[in-house]
Amino acid sequence: MALAYNIFPVTIYKTRIEDNNFLKEKIVSGVEKALPELDSPEDWATDNLKTSFEGEPKGKEVLIGKNNILLKEKYSNALSEIFDREITWEIVDDIWYNYYEKGSYQELHEHISDPFQKIHFSCIHYLSYDKDVHTPAEFHDPISSIRAHSLTLDKDFVGDFFISQVEEGDLIMFPSYLEHRVLPQKVSDIPRITLSFNFRLLRYG
Repeated sequence: MALAYNIFPVTIYKTRIEDNNFLKEKIVSGVEKALPELDSPEDWATDNLKTSFEGEPKGKEVLIGKNNILLKEKYSNALSEIFDREITWEIVDDIWYNYYEKGSYQELHEHISDPFQKIHFSCIHYLSYDKDVHTPAEFHDPISSIRAHSLTLDKDFVGDFFISQVEEGDLIMFPSYLEHRVLPQKVSDIPRITLSFNFRLLRYG
């Protein structure tokens, strides 16, 4: 009998954020008021993505104070559904939002640009999302270039990208080294707004 072993897998996780509609009511309008003052960082390839990655506009912050406390509470509850042991964790830097309009995209990237800053996992929270129109994050096989020197059996080949099937209110957690991208968006009456954060574990078990 022939056997096959799926060794050294890369794992991503999906869970739900409770009361997502309540969070939308608290956050979306504030994000939209800040749009005229938002842009993409100069070192990003995308040129039409509105983001607070480099900081929210002064006087138009929505991810601070009570909202920040509320989000961290919701994220703690979500992460407890993923981990198999009790954890102590902390966000590295802070939460940021990305606002995608028609044609908005984000190039292939990962979240470990600073090798001296320890980050274990990254998360994407689909705060406002139309699954029938919007495109989800796609994760890139971290050893695809190495696989090019070998051969994968047809029955085992899943492609160079994994497309995460998500709905509004979902949270995806993945290793921060894992490259991912967002393809251009189509037209939708519902804005595609994601909240993202990186975190490190201080205690596991």
